[in-house]
Amino acid sequence: MTATEKATELFNKYCYAIRTEETDSGYFTNVIYAKECALIAVDEILSANHIWYKGTIPYNYWMEVKQEIEKL
Repeated sequence: MTATEKATELFNKYCYAIRTEETDSGYFTNVIYAKECALIAVDEILSANHIWYKGTIPYNYWMEVKQEIEKL
């Protein structure tokens, strides 16, 4: 999964999780909060694994995911 796809997936999951009202035409949510939640999740992933070093593939991938979320 590309970083863009992962960013979109996380964002969409949080949009759904914090939805405030669901109707036949969809649901309403605060996209600003969803974006913040997705960024917090990625920050937690980055800080949770202290063996990741800058420049490694996993670290770079999650940094790219974070950048893609910020673009949303």
